[in-house]
Amino acid sequence: MTAPFFRPWVWALAAWMFSMTAAWAEPLVIDAPRQLQYARQLYEQGQFLRAAEEFERFAYFFPQAPERRRALFDAARAFLQAGEPSTALKRFNELTRLEPPDPVALDAHFMAAECHARMGNPNLAVLEMQTLITRTDDPALRDSAYLRIGWIHIDQMDWSGAGYAFGRISAEGRRRLNVEALEAALARADAIPRKSPALAGSLSIVPGAGQLYCGRYEDALAALVVNAGLFVAAYESFDNDLDALGVLLSIAGLGFYTANIYGAISDAHKFNRAHQQDFVDRLRQQMRINLGALPPQNSRSLTDGVVVAVRFNF
Repeated sequence: MTAPFFRPWVWALAAWMFSMTAAWAEPLVIDAPRQLQYARQLYEQGQFLRAAEEFERFAYFFPQAPERRRALFDAARAFLQAGEPSTALKRFNELTRLEPPDPVALDAHFMAAECHARMGNPNLAVLEMQTLITRTDDPALRDSAYLRIGWIHIDQMDWSGAGYAFGRISAEGRRRLNVEALEAALARADAIPRKSPALAGSLSIVPGAGQLYCGRYEDALAALVVNAGLFVAAYESFDNDLDALGVLLSIAGLGFYTANIYGAISDAHKFNRAHQQDFVDRLRQQMRINLGALPPQNSRSLTDGVVVAVRFNF
């Protein structure tokens, strides 16, 4: 009696379980737009390494997608944002090899230069920009490259090199980028406070005078006291027929005296570098420069005129 009563429920349960199993077995399909959207979302959230992985996954699974090279570019930039410039540089270099160069290849030159700069290779960064200049006939893009070269020289405190690069910018580019204001600000580099290392060393013939010239008053007092103390101690030793002690104190005094001279020269160099770096920092604050700021979800190329944005605050 009970078996016929339960049979319909058994069949219903079996059918439900079969349908659920079929649903679970159905593969999850992610299309190109969804994959790209996910990668961009990770980038916007600051998860740069995961974003780079998803951009590269998009490029691998959708090789015919028109966004493929731009996705690889965004993957490289995500590596750069994650603090891995060497990995990013390798990716950007691969993108620049296309002949003739497309907008992505030209953008990659800019970002490769940024990688070199962050890795402490300014000469290679300049070379990257010069390579870009030879590969494009776009005046606006060439002007942006010369502007970037100028800023690389500024970071190296090479004012004449920066001025030469800015002088290569076209007349239209000078108006568009307001180069005259930048050159006027750069001209103030002549007024940067400076100490002469040679003079600092010469003054240190009198212990502490070189440090005093460089504004290091505590070091000046210490140099004077130590050198004077050793001189007096050596003199007293010889005067009391303690020749061995006198010789040792004389040797020590000579070492401190020499260190006093070299220290003053070093202080002058440190003074100059500190004031030059302060000038560069203030110049950057006055003239905002933004390299490669294009968000990855934007399909526009950096070469459309947004690779270098400068704002002047006077």
